[in-house]
Amino acid sequence: MSPLKNRYLLAQLLEGKLPSNVLNLMLEADPELDKYVLANVFLEEFDRLDSKILPVIWKWKSAKSIRGISDQQFDEAILAQMRMAGYIV
Repeated sequence: MSPLKNRYLLAQLLEGKLPSNVLNLMLEADPELDKYVLANVFLEEFDRLDSKILPVIWKWKSAKSIRGISDQQFDEAILAQMRMAGYIV
């Protein structure tokens, strides 16, 4: 997926979309994308976040994994960290 498309999708988080929905959409749209690359893309886009966000994404039960934290736990953790970093979500 192109960086421009990634930016467009990630910007939807600031419009109130749930992180699990947006990031699952990104994973499903790009067969080459995995959670580790996705975590780095996320951190690059939301540069006020620190590296604590990475393990949250890595441990999430996404569309491409069978184990991990639920979408609800994931959304709560991501949104809490984004709010602490000053993002209005």
